[in-house]
Amino acid sequence: MKRFKKILIFVLITALLILEASPLLAQGPFSVLKGKVVGIRARMWLDVESDTDKAIVNFRIGRRTQYTPKRYPNPGERVEVQYLVQHGTPVAHFVNILGGPK
Repeated sequence: MKRFKKILIFVLITALLILEASPLLAQGPFSVLKGKVVGIRARMWLDVESDTDKAIVNFRIGRRTQYTPKRYPNPGERVEVQYLVQHGTPVAHFVNILGGPK
């Protein structure tokens, strides 16, 4: 009987962990935002003004962020940012520089 209880507890804990991990695995593809670069702060934050609603979004950037072409965007240039929200902060993974203003 003790062995049955241990197995039952193990199965329930495993099922609970699988149910909690499912949303993390289903994050899916990146979100995309197109807009104009307002500025880069301390080479850690990329500020982009959205084309759709003119809101300024602050993206976390770092050494893993990939730029096309391989350079930081200048203020005023249009960009397309592919990002994920991690711990409540949008983190840019890919930044495509589209060119100058519209």
